[in-house]
Amino acid sequence: MADSVTSQCPYCGVGCGLELLPPAQPGRPVRRDGEGHPMWSARGDRAHPSSQGQVCIKGATVGETLAGGRLSQPLYRSSLEDPFEPITWDNVFDLLAGRIRSTLASKGPGAIAMYGSGQFHTEDYYLAQKLFKGAIGSNNFDANSRLCMSSAVAGYTRSLGSDGPPCCYEDLDHCSVAFLIGTNTAECHPVLFQRLLKRKKKDPKGLTIVVVDPRATETAKIADHHLAIAPGTDLM
Repeated sequence: MADSVTSQCPYCGVGCGLELLPPAQPGRPVRRDGEGHPMWSARGDRAHPSSQGQVCIKGATVGETLAGGRLSQPLYRSSLEDPFEPITWDNVFDLLAGRIRSTLASKGPGAIAMYGSGQFHTEDYYLAQKLFKGAIGSNNFDANSRLCMSSAVAGYTRSLGSDGPPCCYEDLDHCSVAFLIGTNTAECHPVLFQRLLKRKKKDPKGLTIVVVDPRATETAKIADHHLAIAPGTDLM
């Protein structure tokens, strides 16, 4: 029987610590998915500094991504009427290269664009830019990292003088005012929200929560002051 493995949740930016448990546990039946495949489970890592053993539904079910019933090779169909058929990765690369060549020949590099993943590392972006601008000749490159964070970086710089939040999670345990704008923490970062909620319940008068959001979100419902600004003005 394999031992448990400590890891990190891959989803949001909180970076919660996880303990991954193998399907077979002493005194318990083997955990299986809907198709009968043995399945790993996950729970919060109590020793992790950012999450302190807490975990949300995404992190708690991350073990399902290791289930044996998931795809293990690419599937392809030439039209919507055809069924998917398994192909090799070499076939995939040949198809992609062929489509890119034909598009370049018929419409030029301006007809091709790439949208990068928010999970790209800096080195990944460097290689992607080299490929796209240097080899293909297209400048049509964007990424979720810019779409998601460029407004936040600009806001941080103008309001706080830093391109990142100059604080840490531990500040939630000591601050007297929590000012939340541009975030529905209860649904987007539930582990941090639970930490804030725990602090509020422990010391109701020692923490004031201010939420700026045109919507009456779950986060706004627990706020001492909900500033419901006009819809659209939160984008300015």
